[in-house]
Amino acid sequence: MVSDFKRKKLMFLFKIFFDSDGNGSITKKDFELSIERLAKAKGWEPGDEKYKIAEKTMLEIWEGMLYKADVNKDGEISADEWVALWEESSKDSPFDWQAYYAKSIFHLQDSSNDGAIDKEEFVSVHGSFGLPKDQTSEAFDKLACGKDKVSWEDFQQRWEEFFTSENADAPGNYIFGNLTFE
Repeated sequence: MVSDFKRKKLMFLFKIFFDSDGNGSITKKDFELSIERLAKAKGWEPGDEKYKIAEKTMLEIWEGMLYKADVNKDGEISADEWVALWEESSKDSPFDWQAYYAKSIFHLQDSSNDGAIDKEEFVSVHGSFGLPKDQTSEAFDKLACGKDKVSWEDFQQRWEEFFTSENADAPGNYIFGNLTFE
C-alpha cells in the first residue's frame, strides 16, 4: 500500500506532467501535448531533429507505461492505475521504461549536453509545464544540495529518492520542481 505522502507525490506528477489535458487520465494525446510544451520551451520546431528525438522517446515511454499500467486495457491510465504502477515498481527492480524515462528526462533537461543540469535548464523545462519560476528555482537549490549543477549520478539518486523516500526533506522530492505536494 502506498503511503499518503508517496501518493501525494505521485498524484502531483500525474496531474502536472502527465495528465496534460486535465481529464483525469493519461492518454497518448497527453504525451503529445507534453512534447509540444517541451518543444516550445526548448525552441524546437516539429521538423527539427531534437523534436523528432524527443517525440520518439516520449512515445516509447508512453507505450512502455501503457503496457504495464493499463490493467483494464482501455488505452488510458487512470489515477489508480498510475499509483498501482509505481507501487508495483517499488517492489522489484525498475521496469525498463522507468530507467529509460529517467535517462530521457535527464537529457531533455540537459540542453547544453554537458552531462549535468544547471538551474536555468531545470527552470526552463519545469516552466513549460506551468510551474512558477521562483518555485522551480528554489526546488533546484534543494535538489542540487548546494552544487551549481546536478550530474547524472546525482539525478539517479534523487530520482530514486522521489519514488521511494518517506522523508519530506529528501532532496529527491524536488526533482520535479515542486516544494509542496498539496
